[in-house]
Amino acid sequence: MKVFLKYVSIFLLLFFFCSPIQSQNNAGKLGLEITKPNIGIYGGPYRGRTPQTDGFFNQGIVGFGQIYFPFQLVIDYRSNFSDSATVTNEYNNRIFLIRPSALFQIVDNGSYTLGIAVQFSCLIVKEFYLEYQLSLAYIEATKTAAPDLYSGFNLHHFVSISKPISKHFTLSVGYSHLSNAYLVDAKGSNIDAIVVGLKWNL
Repeated sequence: MKVFLKYVSIFLLLFFFCSPIQSQNNAGKLGLEITKPNIGIYGGPYRGRTPQTDGFFNQGIVGFGQIYFPFQLVIDYRSNFSDSATVTNEYNNRIFLIRPSALFQIVDNGSYTLGIAVQFSCLIVKEFYLEYQLSLAYIEATKTAAPDLYSGFNLHHFVSISKPISKHFTLSVGYSHLSNAYLVDAKGSNIDAIVVGLKWNL
């Protein structure tokens, strides 16, 4: 009896998951797309996360830019890949995108950061995208940047809401966090920033 129930359960699971795949007309597709140049520039106030400097984004100004690599992984309805030759905006109305990029950040105290990032973009409502970016970055900090920033490897997190405003431009509002995540030692960088950005798509 147990063996019978086991096989019935397996059959029902296979039937449940496989039958819609054959009958649905909205099957998805994963594809690699070659893209045109895309650059983003962001800026805004930041705060330190140490006991000495923790405040309401009153430490100064931080800015960062990124250059997206000319390829991306996308997930969309299979039928929408027929429009791949027509670029409507940065996202081309794709449902989900994975894009690598190079990151550069500078703080008003003279510290700067270089990194390699990967960004995940998900369509939440029409033309509004929720984005998360993770970067492994190296920061070169000045002496005046302590105790918020120290030289060394760090993780840069960036969460944003983005909306294309034309074929070539996208507006973004986001929250970034830079910390060493104890990658090297307990003494490390730790700042947050609220930024507004503009992305340019050729």
